[in-house]
Amino acid sequence: MIHTTIGLYANGSFKMNGVKPEHLENHIEYNKTYRVGRTFFVDGKLIHKGYHTDEEVKAFQERIERENLKADKCTAPYQ
Repeated sequence: MIHTTIGLYANGSFKMNGVKPEHLENHIEYNKTYRVGRTFFVDGKLIHKGYHTDEEVKAFQERIERENLKADKCTAPYQ
């Protein structure tokens, strides 16, 4: 299984990664620690809110679902 992680920036751009299960915990911690302003999702679920409003988070979660944003392979090294 490959997990899909998405980091959403304040300007609306985002980076999507396909993460192996054995890398996921460290990937999450890295993003929460070093990318604190970026909102972070794993498999469509909010993990870290960053600087976005609740409305912005909800709208992006809907976009993830609507556009079926999903990684199908490992993208290491992760961005």
